Amino acid sequence: MNQSFTDQEIITHVKKGGKDFEDVSLFLFHQFKGFISKVRSKLHLSQEEMQDAYADALVKLIRHLKNGQFRGDSKVSSYFYTIFYNTCVDVSRKNTSHKNMPTQELFEYDARETDLLHLMDVKDEARHVMRLMESMGEACKNILIDWGYFGYPMNEIAIRNNLSNAESARSMKYKCLKKLKGILSKQDIRK
Repeated sequence: MNQSFTDQEIITHVKKGGKDFEDVSLFLFHQFKGFISKVRSKLHLSQEEMQDAYADALVKLIRHLKNGQFRGDSKVSSYFYTIFYNTCVDVSRKNTSHKNMPTQELFEYDARETDLLHLMDVKDEARHVMRLMESMGEACKNILIDWGYFGYPMNEIAIRNNLSNAESARSMKYKCLKKLKGILSKQDIRK
C-alpha cells in the first residue's frame, strides 16, 4: 500500500466515515503488521491467536479514535502497539491461568469480569452475524457493511454497489436488514 497518512489525517478520516474511513482502515491494517512478529517473539502465542489479537486491537484503536479516547499524548502507532500488546497479554494469561481453574457461577464475577464476559458474547455474536451476512449474498453483505460499519451515506452506497440512486440503496438496505432480522429471529426460536 503506497498511501500514507499523518496521525491527524488518521483521526479525521476515522471520524468522517465513508471512503476515507475505509482507506485509513486498510492503511492501519497493513501499517502495523510488523508488530505481530515483535510481540509474538515476546509472548509466544500461536499465529492464529496473534491475528485475532491484532484484529481486536485494530477495532479497539478505531473505537478509541472515533470516540476521542485517544488524546494524542503519543503517536497513533505507539498507542496501537500498547493496545495490541495488552490484548496479547490478555490472551496469554487466559491460556495459562485458566487451565485448572474450577468453574464459577456467574454471580461470583465482579462487574469488570461481567463486562468482559458480555464483550466476549458480543464478539461471538458479531462473528455469527457476519457469517449470516455472508450467507445472504454479496450484495446484502456489502450494503450492510458499507452502511453499518463504514458509515457511508446512501448515495455513496448506491455508487459502490452499482445501484441507480440513494433511494435504491436505502430500499436494499431495508430489505437486507429485514432478511437478517428474520434469520436471527428464526434462530432464536430454535434455541
